[in-house]
Amino acid sequence: MAIIFELWAECKDEQALAQFVHHFDRVKFNLPAGKEIILYVEVIKKPPSLFGARISSSGLSGFGIRTIQDAIDSTEVGLQLYYHLKFAPDFRFARIAWEAENITMSELPEWVETLHNGEKRLEIECVVDNSLYEQLGKPIFCYPFRDGYWWTRYKGEIYNPLGSSDQQALREFHKKLFPEHFNY
Repeated sequence: MAIIFELWAECKDEQALAQFVHHFDRVKFNLPAGKEIILYVEVIKKPPSLFGARISSSGLSGFGIRTIQDAIDSTEVGLQLYYHLKFAPDFRFARIAWEAENITMSELPEWVETLHNGEKRLEIECVVDNSLYEQLGKPIFCYPFRDGYWWTRYKGEIYNPLGSSDQQALREFHKKLFPEHFNY
């Protein structure tokens, strides 16, 4: 089973979703290393309240971040997707991540932490419209994304050398020092 790097977005209704999908349909761009990326859009509707779009891209790893280049490529795609999102028709919630659709708008309250001083903090990277931002308690560390939208800012994808496929000598060193980690 593949792990997909994607943009998950939800809109207020079917008409808004159709306009949003049109904005992303068949978009192409090139990464600085020359790789061409083509976006694919899948519509997910579960009326009365879920009008979502899953936007995935060609050319990225189907296994998550396994190399430094995977981290660079997916971060560049993430930046391009967020940039394209800045000019998209209205939406309520959007998130770019590996398997981004696993967190929907209805689950956002579970990702809001109340701090000791009563302030709220949104613990995932995403973009929300102003109405949703207010419903979530105006979380701190959310910044203007575009008129009427807030985001927690994209930090890029994370490379973990001990879990990678391109650092065999480091993995062997890890196995030598901690063989018990590999007994499963």
